[in-house]
Amino acid sequence: MSRFRLLFLITLIVMLAVSSVSVKAETAPEGTEEQGLDEIQDLIEMSDVKDTEGMSLEEMTDAFADASMCEYMDSVTGFSMQYPAIFQFDESMGGLTAVSADGKATLSIENMTHEGSLTKEILMEAIKLEVPGFNGKDAETNNCLRVTRNEDQDKMIQTDLYYLTDKSFHHITLRYPSDQESTYSSYIDYMINTMETNDSELG
Repeated sequence: MSRFRLLFLITLIVMLAVSSVSVKAETAPEGTEEQGLDEIQDLIEMSDVKDTEGMSLEEMTDAFADASMCEYMDSVTGFSMQYPAIFQFDESMGGLTAVSADGKATLSIENMTHEGSLTKEILMEAIKLEVPGFNGKDAETNNCLRVTRNEDQDKMIQTDLYYLTDKSFHHITLRYPSDQESTYSSYIDYMINTMETNDSELG
């Protein structure tokens, strides 16, 4: 099983653990496998995977990743991540902006290098200026800061992902309808947990 799929399984387990504590505290530990199947089934229903009868949780996760996710890589910084295949990058929009198949959501990516001038503290202060009330608590996973806010009178949601290393910075922005929040939240969890960079050769 690939690293990306293993990370996705870990994400599911974490999501289930949080859910069992905050939403269904009475759920017994032995229900985790069944809950995991429910979680991945919800994602599979959004994908092109049609027949999951008899599949295990791992097999269903593999099927979802194969059918629903693509890999993005920046050749300069070595940054990579998995993103939903429903997005198609449009060269006429600069090559780093993608639109969902239904035209309702967008995904944009910005990459830059730095020589240590950008720190997490500076980034946090910049985010606080842009998003009043943001305190950063529980906002970081896999070295990525996640900021979500409502827009257009709560009809749209914007989620900004800030991935910072000692030598590079990556800003991913997703805008999607608020009535699809559950779907995109699952996608974003997956994206964050597959982010990595190989910027050792940068100056």
